[in-house]
Amino acid sequence: MTAPKVALVYAYWLDERTHTEDVRSVPIGSYAVAAACLQAGCEVRVFDWHGKRGFDADMEAEFKAFGPDVVGFTVLQANRFGALEIAALAKRVLPGVSVVFGGVSATALWDFFLRHYPQLDAVVLGEGDVTMPKLVFALCAGRDLAQVAGIAHRGPDGPCCTATRAPVADLDELPIAARWFRYNHLALTRGCPGRCTFCGSPAFWGPKVRFRSARHFVDEMQLLAEQGEDYLFVSDDTFTLDKARVVEVCREILARGLDVQWQAISRVNAVDAEVLGWMRRAGCIQISFGVESGDTGIRDFLNKNIREDDVVRAFALCHSLGILARAYFIYGCPGESEATVDRTLALIERIRPLVCHFFVLSIFPGTALYERYKEQSGATDDLWLERIEDLKHFQIDDSLDIATVEGFGKRLRQTYGARLPAYAVGVELSADPELAVSHADFLARLGMTFHDGDYAANPLVSEPLQVAEALYRRALEYHPDATAALGLGLLLQKRRAYPESVRALALGLTVNDGHPKLSLALAVSLMNLGEFGKALSFLLPFEDDPQALHYAALCFRNIGETEHEARTLERLRGLQQPGK
Repeated sequence: MTAPKVALVYAYWLDERTHTEDVRSVPIGSYAVAAACLQAGCEVRVFDWHGKRGFDADMEAEFKAFGPDVVGFTVLQANRFGALEIAALAKRVLPGVSVVFGGVSATALWDFFLRHYPQLDAVVLGEGDVTMPKLVFALCAGRDLAQVAGIAHRGPDGPCCTATRAPVADLDELPIAARWFRYNHLALTRGCPGRCTFCGSPAFWGPKVRFRSARHFVDEMQLLAEQGEDYLFVSDDTFTLDKARVVEVCREILARGLDVQWQAISRVNAVDAEVLGWMRRAGCIQISFGVESGDTGIRDFLNKNIREDDVVRAFALCHSLGILARAYFIYGCPGESEATVDRTLALIERIRPLVCHFFVLSIFPGTALYERYKEQSGATDDLWLERIEDLKHFQIDDSLDIATVEGFGKRLRQTYGARLPAYAVGVELSADPELAVSHADFLARLGMTFHDGDYAANPLVSEPLQVAEALYRRALEYHPDATAALGLGLLLQKRRAYPESVRALALGLTVNDGHPKLSLALAVSLMNLGEFGKALSFLLPFEDDPQALHYAALCFRNIGETEHEARTLERLRGLQQPGK
């Protein structure tokens, strides 16, 4: 038979997002399955259609052009209706095509999906690396799906599961998707030792955490870096679970000289000074921690199993090393009150996080909270027929209402926003002189968030440009960091403080010779001081930059060099021609 064609689709979400960071990336599992299918002899394409709502004609054309035999979807709770709509479209335009769902929500709701949606043919249960290729060949050959382990399908008596497929024992045996695809997220492990009641990871991955070798993981990182991905998201539930393995990963990154920055996710009781130090040296600039609440009773309800002292220690260690520690909090939990919000705000004051995210407690399929809710209420999976992304816990809690919960959220965000400038300016860094360069980088990047990033436009954050300036100045006390010098130079330039702007930008160039943005900004400040000849020395090296040529022509005009001005303008016009 000819090689089966497999289309793997990342569908659009039900609700529109103001910020798309949480929906922009195709899930890791899609690429893992794609690589496994390619290795098995399939022809595979991955379609990132998270932004394709309403573009049915485009999707139809792409389906027809590729002509897949099987269309697979990674189904999250929020994109299930997008997947169902695109699946129905595929069935309309591709006679005989088979549709397969996989992912956390599909695994938890396999019976629900197969009972209600005829456009679906099968569901892969759990990880799909081994299962999906076998299912594809069975579907294309018309074989009995009952013989394919690890799936759910429609049997003679309705939806049913086949034999359980054992998890992949050695993750290094799996192909590295970066050999075929470009993306910016990867994972060292599968699974998590935590048993948080709001999380679907335990049910999806099973009780045992499995690890890749450090070399296999860094092989993938290197392949991505060679494709130009210099910022990577490490998406393990708890990256630092095996600290010795993480140190080995970091040593491998350093030994290979990989110039990448990356962020990870961990637990506050799974980090220490040694592992964090290695991570920082190897390019880690950010770690996300689930703190959830400052109230012990609420953390116990969520089965978080962390102590407040662990939270304080983890954040202090991260900040001292120049790692931005992000805190995630959940509110609207059973027993939530003004007093529990007070305790959360008190904990925030102790850890002084530089990023905080606050979420209302939601109930998702595949979690312990969901199973408890069904048992206590008699509800069934059919509640997901309604076009909702999730079920908020306060909707089933008589002691809470939406106005009260929204008030908690507003108070948390407003208080944090008001405190954030002090947290940023006062961040306590290690006095280790070997960390001077990385400290400057950390402070400069933090400054950028107030200068031209999320905090610059956040109405809850007061005087963001003053915060940015203070951070840039502090960064330059450690090292002439290009980002800090440029940011400070531009802020001073905007205030018409040109002599000081020149000093800041020139300082940056002392260790970043020939830096284009620093050079052009310095030239602009010099031009505003009337030093046109000196400005030219920073512009002429960039003869292929239209902006530099424009400024150079102005300099030549002001010093009376009309022939040079004419030649410069002629070159500028040449660069502006179509196709140049």
